[in-house]
Amino acid sequence: MSSARLIEVTHRNGSIHLPGVGLWLDPQKGAEAAFISHAHSDHVARHRWTLCSLLTQRLMAVRYGKGKGEVMALEFGQPLEWQGHELRLLPAGHILGSAMLHVTRLSDGATLLYTGDYKLRQGLAAPRAEILQADTLIMETTFGLPKFVFPPLEEVVAALLQFVAETLAAGGTPVLLGYSLGKAQEILAALREARVPVMLHGSAMKLMPVCAPELRDLPEYRELDLTAAQGHALILPPTGGHMLQLRSLPGARTAMLTGWALLPGAKYRYRVDEMFPLSDHADYPELLETVAQVQPKCVYTVHGYTREFAADLRRRGHESWELGQDNQLELRIEA
Repeated sequence: MSSARLIEVTHRNGSIHLPGVGLWLDPQKGAEAAFISHAHSDHVARHRWTLCSLLTQRLMAVRYGKGKGEVMALEFGQPLEWQGHELRLLPAGHILGSAMLHVTRLSDGATLLYTGDYKLRQGLAAPRAEILQADTLIMETTFGLPKFVFPPLEEVVAALLQFVAETLAAGGTPVLLGYSLGKAQEILAALREARVPVMLHGSAMKLMPVCAPELRDLPEYRELDLTAAQGHALILPPTGGHMLQLRSLPGARTAMLTGWALLPGAKYRYRVDEMFPLSDHADYPELLETVAQVQPKCVYTVHGYTREFAADLRRRGHESWELGQDNQLELRIEA
């Protein structure tokens, strides 16, 4: 690991900036130059110059249209020299196309890893995450409390398939709720063993020409048609006008697929019949494993339980600080 001065990190107006690199990380407002880790709407904005993965570029074009700015789309592992630094994208394991950003300052070898949203365990749709050592780690901590430990994927999928089979056997319609990009493809891949036809909401269906070539052995699927839904498993986003229309389906049973399923009473809070802890994010043990693999000198936490996990790391002997809290409208960190 480098003994050089750490790469400078600033946090301003809700966004992370690397001033020495000349790059913003997942800013929600337009910037001169920005890295977009994946194509979820809360990470996408119009920038003059954008760095992202090739698949994220294609997904953004389908979801949001092509902007006027320049896009530099890289293969995973492909190096890019940028303002005295080498930039490299690594698979993040979050959703299709999601990427971590690894930065190396060429003058002295100082390194930084920004995870974006990620998970270490192998999912059903996205490639497994890859980790590189870095002096500075900026990590997402959505599930940064010890109580968040996800069960093995095989158990979750088995319970999901049982829910689908029992609902169909009773003459009902299983309705599986998950976001159109990421979770919908994960659910679709989970249903490959069910051997039942699937209907996808239109917002997910329009992404399939990009997503399907990245997946394998998918079940039969077509776009949602509520008038012909009987005998199908439905995959829908958790919000929208279709939720009211579902009441017209005889025997419809709803299930939400999210890491928040681990919270007591979650199905009553979400007003669904069942919850399954299928998440696109790292759980608490994976967060600790990330720090162990990266071996950073300094850790910054973003999103979720930032304060709690940063404090947890300090108790374990790491220099660690939170970013993105409401009381930190302007925070400058230098080493």
